[in-house]
Amino acid sequence: MQISNDSFVLTKLKHINYYRLSAYFLPFQYSKNSEKKNMFLPEHSFEDIISLYYFDAELRKIVFEAIESIEIYFRTQIAYFHSLKYDAFGYLLLKNFRENKADKFDELHDDILKEKSRSKEFFIKHFREKYNSVDLPVWSVVEIISFGTLSKFFMILKEEEQNLVIQNIKGVNKLVFYKWFHALSGVRNICAHHSRLWNRTLGVSFEIPKGFEAFENLKDCKNKIFFALSVIEYILTSIGEDELEFKSNIKALLSKYPKVKLESMGFIENWEQNSIWRENE
Repeated sequence: MQISNDSFVLTKLKHINYYRLSAYFLPFQYSKNSEKKNMFLPEHSFEDIISLYYFDAELRKIVFEAIESIEIYFRTQIAYFHSLKYDAFGYLLLKNFRENKADKFDELHDDILKEKSRSKEFFIKHFREKYNSVDLPVWSVVEIISFGTLSKFFMILKEEEQNLVIQNIKGVNKLVFYKWFHALSGVRNICAHHSRLWNRTLGVSFEIPKGFEAFENLKDCKNKIFFALSVIEYILTSIGEDELEFKSNIKALLSKYPKVKLESMGFIENWEQNSIWRENE
């Protein structure tokens, strides 16, 4: 590896845990099958590693902000449509959900109890004192449960409600959406824990909607970050969340770091011509 500034290297290693930084060594090392495995290729520098590290950090920030916006939107939709039909405390009764999901209903309420006991939100204390009740209205519940628990809530909603919640996500049925929700929860957790995202093979793969050409063209990368980025962009566009400028921010980030290998992230050839990523004419 080329070291042009010893002081710079030492400073960075004091600021960034070596174990964390080592996750970004691999593209700059000989193959693991080589006799020189764990050794660095001669044409690369320490600055290349740091650049990749900062690319990943910026990518996580963009993705986390976008998923947060999606998460808030669906918290709102689930609370709205469920309370519209069953009122504020309808979520407490199994009969207001899919009755064949009794075990999942119990899991959901166990999770809600845990979240209520852990939460420091002022509105919980205020509600208990004002109404002398340990149960919260559904619009409060959706604000304290995790993204993963929210996906469980969606899964056991009756079909009519599920369809209302996702009515703006055209071409995607409730089963595909649930799997997207579940996969996005994993991506969100990676971002929240500042873990490596850039070339990650995701633990939960995304589902491909049948007959949806833009996603069918991504079938070989459904467990890579490019598929996640495509899902995020499609959902944001579908719900009208244009202020984030997610598509533009991703493209600007890739332009800022031209050395990053897109294939490591699952990007397909001519990805910018995919209808999800193509600029509006």
